[in-house]
Amino acid sequence: MGNSRQSGGFCDANTMIVSVEAVMGGEPVFKGTRIPVRLISAMKAQGATTQEILDGYPALTAEMVELAESWAAAHPVSSPVEASSVQTLVLKSSKRVPLKPSSDR
Repeated sequence: MGNSRQSGGFCDANTMIVSVEAVMGGEPVFKGTRIPVRLISAMKAQGATTQEILDGYPALTAEMVELAESWAAAHPVSSPVEASSVQTLVLKSSKRVPLKPSSDR
């Protein structure tokens, strides 16, 4: 009955991952967050451990991190625009910089 486990994973993905145009421009995120699934998958692919990701994103669970890898493998980017957006999902610094108020506003 290996299919029941596999179909359970897809069921989890359908309930835990959403794509809403008003949230992150429609990029698939974990439900109730603004955390892009492909970002977490890219972090894992770059060598981040699950614990490092959980430390940086406490709203996630270990199951969600694992799900990100499976989901991204099952949903490869389909356009050059999507591919370029995935390539830009690289953690370059963990330093937080406060936003300056815009004088245009």
